[in-house]
Amino acid sequence: MKPKYIEIAELLERKIKDGELEPKSMIPKESALQEAFSVSRVTIRKSLQILVDKGLISRTRGSGTYINDLKAQHDALHLLGFIEEVSRQGKVPSSQVIKFELKKPTEQIAKKLNLTPNDDTYEIHRLRCINDEPEIYEITHMPAGLFPDLSIAIMNGSKYEYIEKDKGLKIAKSSQSVKPYLLDAEIASNLNESEASPILKVESTGYLDDGRAFEYTVNYFRLYQYSFEFISTRG
Repeated sequence: MKPKYIEIAELLERKIKDGELEPKSMIPKESALQEAFSVSRVTIRKSLQILVDKGLISRTRGSGTYINDLKAQHDALHLLGFIEEVSRQGKVPSSQVIKFELKKPTEQIAKKLNLTPNDDTYEIHRLRCINDEPEIYEITHMPAGLFPDLSIAIMNGSKYEYIEKDKGLKIAKSSQSVKPYLLDAEIASNLNESEASPILKVESTGYLDDGRAFEYTVNYFRLYQYSFEFISTRG
């Protein structure tokens, strides 16, 4: 049997992750939790400390204890690499290459990258993690003629840093489309989701400043851990 303070911590953690307790809202005061669970204040403090250690809540002196916003934000209006974007939000990004193949492009990929059917492309599958949790499954296609030295080691790091710093190329823009999608078995298993779970599918084509397409990428985002930011202005 688990100690009471662990049971309370696990219950509160489920409520936070399920969205029952909303991000940036205040956790009930210790006295209220003490009464709700019929335990001592020491027990409640031990429970809350577990949540603090997991990064789920934060204490603010003189104000209270608040639920942290667990969702990473994807800014669709500013072209940032995954590592840069996640690091700016105070989270820890990491990548794992699942598949790395040199192959001929399909008709669709050739069209996206402005290639001929005889050109070589890389097909790279990566699992993108935030704080060691899998959040995005990425499938990228890149022209081999543009990046002849591309490797698994490079793709385990920052793709954009390799392109701009190592290759001396300038990334200019990316066109993106966002749509709902139901997971297939392979991607679901890598994201620790059940098959047919709803997620967001984001297709993007990246261009250099000379107009050449350098990547066509499809990202599958877990919904409960990611939010998208769009800013509209009235003309």
